[in-house]
Amino acid sequence: AGLAYDAAGWHVYGKVGTTFRFANTDELFGYDSLTGNPVFAGNLKPQHGTIGEIGAGYRAGTVSAQASIYQMDLEDEIGYDGALFANVNFDPTQRRGLESELAWQATSTLKLKASYTYSEARFREGTYRDNDVPMVPKNKAALQLNWNGGALGQYGITGNYVGERRFSGDYANIRKLLDGYTTVDLFASWEIGALTISARVLNATDKRYAPFALYSPSNADYYYFPADGRSFFLTTRYTFK
Repeated sequence: AGLAYDAAGWHVYGKVGTTFRFANTDELFGYDSLTGNPVFAGNLKPQHGTIGEIGAGYRAGTVSAQASIYQMDLEDEIGYDGALFANVNFDPTQRRGLESELAWQATSTLKLKASYTYSEARFREGTYRDNDVPMVPKNKAALQLNWNGGALGQYGITGNYVGERRFSGDYANIRKLLDGYTTVDLFASWEIGALTISARVLNATDKRYAPFALYSPSNADYYYFPADGRSFFLTTRYTFK
């Protein structure tokens, strides 16, 4: 359910709702690095909860801005437990934060967009009450520049920043933090009649980082899952008329 109000360049809204999801197929299976045996988590309960959000947006000429704050209370959140090598249902958790975006149409062909997200994720109850939920960064940001060259094609560059996070498995919040990282993506597209060619370069600077890492209490060690290096993608599309 929600309400919205629009006037004189402003858009203000508020909404409340519920969220629900079953475990994904890959969340039902884990892998024991000590024995090499699969670990089955078939008793996972569905994740469910409530969410509330209020926000506002404003447009004046070539500039637009929007921001919102939200809070989500979850029951049986599904997450990975490094001690059990499997996904489990967490004690009740809460996520709340701020999402914001600022866009500027600098010229008819050039657009700049910046976004920032601040998030807090904590346990509401249980053994780790008020502790951070692992693997949730407090800070995320992105900066994007797009140029529309018409017949010459469209081009863009995006910088993505993800801040520090707790290692998966560090529910007590006593371990070091997993480093944040910044990546750069490039993209371009060209239209030749009914044919559209798109090209992307992800992690263009070949940044070495770990989007996911865990601490294993049983092995008393950290395990890092490295991200893909520089990756190239080329796609084509033909539109029949």
